Amino acid sequence: MKHLALLLFALVCYTSPLLSQDFWEQLNFPDTVYIRCITTNELGDIFVGVGYDNQTGGVYRSTDNGQNWEIVYNLGDFGVISMAVNDAGYIYAGTSKSAERLNISKDNGESWENIELPPPSYGNVMKILCIGHDTIYVSTWEASGSFINYSFDGGVTWNYSNVTNHSGLEYVSDIDVLSTGEVFVSINGYSWGEGGVYKSTDAGVSWEYVGLLNHQVMTLEINSNNEVFTGDWWVINNDPPGIHALYEGTNTFKFIFDAYYVTDIVIDSDETIYAAANEWVVYSLDNGLTFNRIEDDLSTTIEFLHIGSNGYLYGIRFNRIVKSIDPITEVGERHDIGKIVNTYPNPASTCLNVKINQNPWQDTSYEVHIYDITGKVVYKNEGYSNTDKFTMDVSLLTTGYYLVEIVQNNKIYKSSFVKN
Repeated sequence: MKHLALLLFALVCYTSPLLSQDFWEQLNFPDTVYIRCITTNELGDIFVGVGYDNQTGGVYRSTDNGQNWEIVYNLGDFGVISMAVNDAGYIYAGTSKSAERLNISKDNGESWENIELPPPSYGNVMKILCIGHDTIYVSTWEASGSFINYSFDGGVTWNYSNVTNHSGLEYVSDIDVLSTGEVFVSINGYSWGEGGVYKSTDAGVSWEYVGLLNHQVMTLEINSNNEVFTGDWWVINNDPPGIHALYEGTNTFKFIFDAYYVTDIVIDSDETIYAAANEWVVYSLDNGLTFNRIEDDLSTTIEFLHIGSNGYLYGIRFNRIVKSIDPITEVGERHDIGKIVNTYPNPASTCLNVKINQNPWQDTSYEVHIYDITGKVVYKNEGYSNTDKFTMDVSLLTTGYYLVEIVQNNKIYKSSFVKN
């Protein structure tokens, strides 16, 4: 019986896609460029930002799952450091070229236009986060410390804030947002008293320290339970570097995995955590309690990860792109409110308009809730039906960030807006 049990265990391990020797496949990609970032759109098209040390920089695109590539944005000697796609399919590219630091393509990469970030922002665009159609957070490396630019109208107007004012030796390395609207950032710092994790409860206007000071925090990811996971490149103090978690109901980070060079963390819809760490890719099926390594030689030296809209996991490093042979997560029906519902203006002062762009809504009832930054319901109406457009009075709401939730036939659609 003991031998049978061992045999069954071996078979399970052999057939598990996470443990097999053929988890990845390497995509054909030009070997004369240095890859900096990767993203995909809803159609599964792949966009790769390249450029480093006087190599050709720009954006490459593949519309056939990585079989063929074309350069759709040429930056010459400068590089594309960060990329993101919003709910409308617009592609944002952040670069190291001062005259073209933030760029947008509204036609799937065919043409690009510059978005000017106003002073006092002058540095390279390190990270971009898009929320819905209109909200954009952009981190830039500035001499005055960790810096955030943010826009609530698709980049037409901008605000900014300093997360810290320590020095020019730290920058915001990653950005994510809780479902309640709190914005979290990780900071990579190179001097004593720098680095760590900060949060904003007012959409980026002001910031408060959360934890992990003197950690060179490179990546930050939030799961569906609003739990925060971070990864250290290294540490400046005597703490062990690795992956930390701010679990639900706690206010301090817990050390959950001993690792160095944690450069990226992603979490799929099944709550499986993937991390580029120890120059391999590791995963956790139990919310960070245990981690295992993907035993595929192509996992070595992966630096950044991305879960595509097609459910595949992508990894990049140097001039190499790998993709999981099979999807790591099921691609279900998308319920992005930005695709179905337009909410405007944003920011709003007195009235918030809601336009629903799907015919079945005209024949069904739905509820509308607005939550403040603490999760408190500040508006509730259960009587909407047979209409695809309405206006809400938000004049009495205090200035800040709010979450809009629309419930219809047990489906929840979420958006957000800022009251000014």
